[in-house]
Formats: sequence, C-alpha cells, structure tokens
Amino acid sequence: MTFDYPYLLFLLLLAVPLALLWRRSVQRRQERIRKFSESAFTEKLLLGNNPKLRRWHFLLFFSGCVLLIFAISGPQIPGGKEKVKSTGIDIMVVLDVSNSMRANDIQPSRIERAKLALGQMVSKMGSDRLGIVVFAGQAYTCLPLSDDHAAAEMVIQTVSTDMISMQGTAIGNAIDNAMASFSNADKNRGKAIILISDGENHEDNASDAASRAAEKGVVVCSIGIGSPEGSTIPEFDATGKSLGNKKDSDGKEIISKLDEQTLREVANEGRGIYTRANNSDLGISKTYSMLQGLNKTTKESWSYTSYTPMFRWFLLAALLLFMTEALLPEGKRNETNARIS
Repeated sequence: MTFDYPYLLFLLLLAVPLALLWRRSVQRRQERIRKFSESAFTEKLLLGNNPKLRRWHFLLFFSGCVLLIFAISGPQIPGGKEKVKSTGIDIMVVLDVSNSMRANDIQPSRIERAKLALGQMVSKMGSDRLGIVVFAGQAYTCLPLSDDHAAAEMVIQTVSTDMISMQGTAIGNAIDNAMASFSNADKNRGKAIILISDGENHEDNASDAASRAAEKGVVVCSIGIGSPEGSTIPEFDATGKSLGNKKDSDGKEIISKLDEQTLREVANEGRGIYTRANNSDLGISKTYSMLQGLNKTTKESWSYTSYTPMFRWFLLAALLLFMTEALLPEGKRNETNARIS
C-alpha cells in the first residue's frame, strides 16, 4: 500500500500522548471523587457509570481518529502492472568540496556552479544510474549507485564545502572510493567516473588511481572548474557572515588556481576526456554525451501502471466507529437511577 500524502501519517505520532492524556484524565477524576466523598457514598455516586464502557468509548473514538488519518493520507493499492525494460550505464561523480571550491572565478562560485550543472545532468539521465563521492583531504560516498534520480538531486543540493573538516584535495583517494561503488555492479554494464575539481592535488597520485580504474574497464573523465589566473577564497563564519578572504601563515591572501595539468593527466590515464569549465558551460553535457557510447545493459522489471484508491473504505470505517461511540451508553440504568431521575 502506498499513500498520496505520506507526510500526514506523522499525525499518528499523536496517538501515544492522546492515550496518556486519557489515562491521566481518568486517574484525576477518580482522585477528585475520593477527595469529595467517603468510600460508602462514592459507590452510590458512581451508580450508572460503567468504567468498562468508558474504556470502550475511548477505544472507539481513538480507533476512529487513526482510521481518519489513514483516510486523509490517500491510501492506495497497486492495480495493473507491466514489464518495463530500462537501458543505461553507471556513473560515479567525484566532486571536490575543498575550501578552494568557494572561489568565485566561476560564478556564483565553483561549488555552486558544479551543483547546478550536476542537477541539469541528472534531469537527462533516463535509466542511467548515478552515485556521488565528495572529497577534500579525505573522501566518502554520500550516494551509492542508484536509479533514484530524485534522491540524487536532493543529495546534490546538500553538498557544501563544510562537509569535510580535513582539508586538502585527495583526488586519488576519491577515485579509489568511487571504484569501490562498482564492486557489485553488472560486469557488462558501461562504467565511468566524472571528476569535477580545480585540480589542486596535494595528497596523492591522482593519475595512478585513474590508470587503475581504466585497467578495470572504468572510463575516467575530468572537468576543470576555475581559471589559470585563479581567485581568492572567501571565508565565512557559522552564521554566513563574510570574514574576508583566506590567508596563509604570512597573512597574504591565498590565490587558488586551476591545475589543468593534473586533470589532463587523470583523463589521459583514465582513457576519458578533459573539459575546462567556464561561466556559460561547465562542460558536463559534453562529457555525458561522450559516455553514452559505453556499453549499456538492459534490465527488465515489473512496474505498476494503476492504483486503486482506498480512502473511502478508511473513511467509512472511521465514521462507523464515531457513530458507535456516540450511541454507546455510559452505563446501565438501575432502579436507583430511575428514582433519582
């Protein structure tokens, strides 16, 4: 069963406090009665009031509320289904999130421009699978290979230069990390790595990592984002307030420059292509088009083509419970009640 508005199911979290509130109200009522009367008079005071029936009142009302929440959440069950064929390749994006990616020689900044281009690529990926590795002084996978492109777009939006505290640019480590994501992939399916970085590699031998990937049939392409002339690196505090530009130990402003040599070597050893980004085109469309020539595998899966709405049944059940609760008496009348009335 699926729901049109699954976020409304969070209203069910109110069930526990509602039950506790009812229990507390019953306890307080009993405490007030004890304080008000002696034990002999209490029994006469409660004539015609059945505690079991009061519990049934609560259970009926409580169950009706739960069913009503399910109803407004738009429940539906799968109907017809058909076999769907999907053809595609596997792509791991390796994205630099080091501090130098805050430089704005590519507007609005290197990192924001890269995120925008990735979002555009994801919208055109069709049946291709995508994974994302981010890196600075170390690397980690923030999205394993997946055909859930909506999830990929959400991950891309959350990427920032604050994700990794250890600074540096360990390109080789990032490529190795991306390679690990292919371990369980179809051997016959085309695989590629797209590296997006300013190329300032200070940690390891990136070209060796690209060469190891190529030997295993994975194409490594690189995109250089930045300018050879370079740019200063803005710094911000925790509230987003500008602190000026990043400086070295001597107090001089650091200039981050695009290292095209490293990125060209990575693409060459990875048997891919190198593209230099500019303010009008990051180059990812050209890279993605080139990768469409890789071997594609076809996968068959069942997909549901229709759904049957179920909200009417939940709503009907809720109304029946509310009506039953309204008609249920509080307790049995006896002779004493009759004389009093």
